[in-house]
This record gives sequence, structure tokens and C-alpha cells, in this order.
Amino acid sequence: MLTTLMPSGLRPREPRTRVVVPCRLNLKGIWSDGCIHNLSSRGLLIASDNPPPLGSYVDIRRGSLVIIARVAWKRDRFFGVRTQDRISVESLISEPRRASAPAGSAERRAQARHMADAAVARRIERHRRLSSLFQYDSIASVAAAAAVFGAIEIHDFLSRSLDPIRTALGG
Repeated sequence: MLTTLMPSGLRPREPRTRVVVPCRLNLKGIWSDGCIHNLSSRGLLIASDNPPPLGSYVDIRRGSLVIIARVAWKRDRFFGVRTQDRISVESLISEPRRASAPAGSAERRAQARHMADAAVARRIERHRRLSSLFQYDSIASVAAAAAVFGAIEIHDFLSRSLDPIRTALGG
């Protein structure tokens, strides 16, 4: 294979195919979601909430397609991986998502865990709303009591001030 070098002495970069392909990532038995943003025949650009550390090996799955790759670089949520084997761009793009987790997957309770987490989040939100309502009611009650007390005091003050005038007028 004959490769031409650029004036800087480096090989030209292989063209990338821009895609948006959701995938699953497995790093040391921990599964997470990711999204492939571009790919070449031996590399992928992936975005994930928990990017793996440099040099680690990642199991990338899309449907029945499995790609093992090593993390070459990472920046914020994005990281690039290099594969040992060539990747078929067409097969990755045309591979449908799996309807269920692969057999023997380490994440067999993930759905129940997500449902429990969602129930906890709903309960926390309900308690936050109730405490906010209680706080509003408490402040409104104190303000109403202060307004009533202030009105009574003003009435008493004005009536005491007007008593000498009322007696002087004969009333």
C-alpha cells in the first residue's frame, strides 16, 4: 500500500462520515449510553455523559454489531476511539437498534433500576412542592396576622386621638 505524505511528513487524514447513531458502551462491565457522531474505517467520535479514560478499551454495541476499541483522546463529553479491525460504515449506519438487551447482559435489572430511580425522583419532587407550599402558607399566615394586628393597632391609635375631639364637639 503506497501512502503519500503531506509536506509536514504526516499522512493525510482519512475522510470521516458524519452520522448520529445511538449506541451502548461497556467499560469494565458498566453500561452507559453514547452517540456516534462521525466515523472512519478505523475510528469513531463518540459523545457520552461518562467518557472513559484515555487508553481504556471500550465495548461499543449497535444492534448485533460489536466494536472493541481503545480510547485515543478525550475532551469534555467527546472521545475518539481507534479500532484494530476495519469498520464498515454502511453496516453500522444500517444496523437497527436492539429491542432488548443482549442475552447474558450484565445490565439485566436496568429497567427496574430506572423505574425505581424515576419513582424516587417523583417522590422528591412531590415533597419539594409540598414543602414549598407549606412555606408559602406559613409566610402568608404570618403576613395576614401582622396585617390584622397592624389594623387593630391603627384603629385604637386613631380612636384614642379622636376621643378628645369627639368630646369637645359634644358627641
